[in-house]
Amino acid sequence: LEACNRYETYMYNTLEDTRATIRAVGDNLVLHADTYHMNIEEEGFYMPIVNTADVLAYIHMSESHRGLVGSGTVNWEQVWRGLAEIGFAGTLTLESFAAINPDLAAATCLWRPPRQSSETIAREGLAFLKAGAAQAGLI
Repeated sequence: LEACNRYETYMYNTLEDTRATIRAVGDNLVLHADTYHMNIEEEGFYMPIVNTADVLAYIHMSESHRGLVGSGTVNWEQVWRGLAEIGFAGTLTLESFAAINPDLAAATCLWRPPRQSSETIAREGLAFLKAGAAQAGLI
């Protein structure tokens, strides 16, 4: 169950909100975090990750502007430190968007093209995530 920001939904805006529902439902649900939404809703990155470790299984690693990870305002040091502390063994996935598909661009409110090409975002984004995961001892 993904926690999304208040501009997209009124339910499950923070990781803790989402965790409460997951715990009420049971083991058939896991927490899907997204650093893009966390950047809007959370007061930081480290504590929400640590506090929801018991249900956290999947994370969209996304930048504040949904472009190249590492080039926006997401505090990646807090993200990696939190994941290292909990020994995260779930799935990390790169989530960046380009305005190539008009329907996807409209659905994700991409009103301008990213500064980098899709290929650069994928290549450099993957390198950024691999380096961070290695430094955090996750791989």
